[in-house]
Amino acid sequence: MADAGEMLVTLLSAWNEADADARATILDEALAASFLYEDPHAPAPFEGADGMAQYLTIFRTNLPDAMLLPLGTPQVTHGMAKVRARLNRGGEPFAELTFVAQAGDGGLVRVTGFVESE
Repeated sequence: MADAGEMLVTLLSAWNEADADARATILDEALAASFLYEDPHAPAPFEGADGMAQYLTIFRTNLPDAMLLPLGTPQVTHGMAKVRARLNRGGEPFAELTFVAQAGDGGLVRVTGFVESE
Protein backbone atom coordinates (compact mmCIF):
# COMPACT_ATOMS: atom_id res chain seq x y z
CA MET A 1 0.00 0.00 0.00
CA ALA A 2 1.20 3.52 -0.75
CA ASP A 3 2.09 5.76 2.15
CA ALA A 4 -0.03 8.72 3.26
CA GLY A 5 2.12 11.18 1.32
CA GLU A 6 1.80 9.27 -1.94
CA MET A 7 -1.96 8.94 -1.50
CA LEU A 8 -2.25 12.67 -0.75
CA VAL A 9 -0.33 13.60 -3.91
CA THR A 10 -2.58 11.20 -5.86
CA LEU A 11 -5.66 12.90 -4.42
CA LEU A 12 -4.34 16.36 -5.28
CA SER A 13 -3.88 15.25 -8.89
CA ALA A 14 -7.65 14.76 -9.09
CA TRP A 15 -8.10 18.54 -8.73
CA ASN A 16 -6.39 18.99 -12.12
CA GLU A 17 -8.30 16.30 -13.99
CA ALA A 18 -10.98 17.72 -16.30
CA ASP A 19 -12.61 14.34 -17.04
CA ALA A 20 -15.07 13.23 -14.33
CA ASP A 21 -14.49 9.51 -14.99
CA ALA A 22 -10.72 9.93 -14.72
CA ARG A 23 -11.23 11.89 -11.46
CA ALA A 24 -13.34 9.04 -10.08
CA THR A 25 -10.56 6.56 -10.88
CA ILE A 26 -8.02 8.74 -9.07
CA LEU A 27 -10.32 9.05 -6.04
CA ASP A 28 -10.78 5.27 -5.94
CA GLU A 29 -6.98 4.88 -5.82
CA ALA A 30 -6.46 7.38 -3.00
CA LEU A 31 -9.49 7.23 -0.70
CA ALA A 32 -10.68 4.73 1.87
CA ALA A 33 -14.32 3.65 1.89
CA SER A 34 -14.89 5.93 4.88
CA PHE A 35 -13.53 9.37 3.93
CA LEU A 36 -14.08 12.98 5.02
CA TYR A 37 -12.84 16.16 3.30
CA GLU A 38 -13.10 19.69 4.65
CA ASP A 39 -11.76 23.12 3.75
CA PRO A 40 -12.84 26.74 4.29
CA HIS A 41 -14.47 26.94 0.84
CA ALA A 42 -16.59 23.85 1.35
CA PRO A 43 -20.03 24.63 2.77
CA ALA A 44 -19.73 21.53 4.98
CA PRO A 45 -17.42 18.50 5.14
CA PHE A 46 -17.84 16.09 2.24
CA GLU A 47 -18.10 12.37 2.92
CA GLY A 48 -16.93 9.52 0.74
CA ALA A 49 -15.51 9.42 -2.75
CA ASP A 50 -18.88 10.53 -4.16
CA GLY A 51 -18.89 13.65 -2.00
CA MET A 52 -15.33 14.47 -3.00
CA ALA A 53 -16.16 13.87 -6.67
CA GLN A 54 -19.10 16.28 -6.43
CA TYR A 55 -16.91 18.91 -4.79
CA LEU A 56 -14.23 18.56 -7.47
CA THR A 57 -16.85 18.83 -10.22
CA ILE A 58 -17.98 22.15 -8.71
CA PHE A 59 -14.34 23.25 -8.41
CA ARG A 60 -13.56 22.36 -12.07
CA THR A 61 -16.75 24.08 -13.25
CA ASN A 62 -15.97 27.30 -11.37
CA LEU A 63 -12.20 27.28 -12.07
CA PRO A 64 -11.66 25.37 -15.33
CA ASP A 65 -8.19 26.87 -15.84
CA ALA A 66 -6.97 26.12 -12.30
CA MET A 67 -4.01 23.86 -11.54
CA LEU A 68 -3.17 22.60 -8.04
CA LEU A 69 0.56 22.00 -7.69
CA PRO A 70 2.18 20.35 -4.65
CA LEU A 71 5.20 22.33 -3.45
CA GLY A 72 7.75 19.67 -2.63
CA THR A 73 7.44 16.25 -1.10
CA PRO A 74 4.84 15.67 1.64
CA GLN A 75 6.01 15.34 5.21
CA VAL A 76 4.88 11.96 6.55
CA THR A 77 4.69 10.57 10.06
CA HIS A 78 2.66 7.71 11.54
CA GLY A 79 0.00 7.57 8.83
CA MET A 80 -0.31 11.35 8.58
CA ALA A 81 0.88 13.54 5.71
CA LYS A 82 1.15 17.29 5.14
CA VAL A 83 1.98 19.14 1.95
CA ARG A 84 1.89 22.76 0.85
CA ALA A 85 0.45 23.48 -2.58
CA ARG A 86 -0.09 26.39 -4.90
CA LEU A 87 -3.26 26.97 -6.88
CA ASN A 88 -2.63 28.65 -10.22
CA ARG A 89 -5.33 30.25 -12.38
CA GLY A 90 -4.49 30.99 -15.98
CA GLY A 91 -0.88 30.08 -15.24
CA GLU A 92 -0.59 32.71 -12.48
CA PRO A 93 -0.37 32.06 -8.71
CA PHE A 94 -3.79 32.46 -7.10
CA ALA A 95 -3.61 30.86 -3.64
CA GLU A 96 -1.35 28.86 -1.36
CA LEU A 97 -2.76 25.96 0.61
CA THR A 98 -1.72 23.33 3.10
CA PHE A 99 -3.30 19.89 3.06
CA VAL A 100 -3.18 17.50 6.02
CA ALA A 101 -4.19 13.88 5.48
CA GLN A 102 -4.75 10.84 7.64
CA ALA A 103 -4.37 7.38 6.12
CA GLY A 104 -6.26 4.31 7.22
CA ASP A 105 -7.20 0.92 5.86
CA GLY A 106 -7.62 1.19 2.11
CA GLY A 107 -6.54 4.81 1.66
CA LEU A 108 -7.00 8.28 3.05
CA VAL A 109 -9.72 8.59 5.69
CA ARG A 110 -9.57 12.35 6.26
CA VAL A 111 -8.10 15.35 4.46
CA THR A 112 -8.28 18.96 5.61
CA GLY A 113 -7.27 21.83 3.35
CA PHE A 114 -6.18 25.16 4.76
CA VAL A 115 -6.05 28.25 2.53
CA GLU A 116 -2.93 30.18 3.50
CA SER A 117 -3.39 33.12 1.11
CA GLU A 118 -5.55 34.22 -1.79
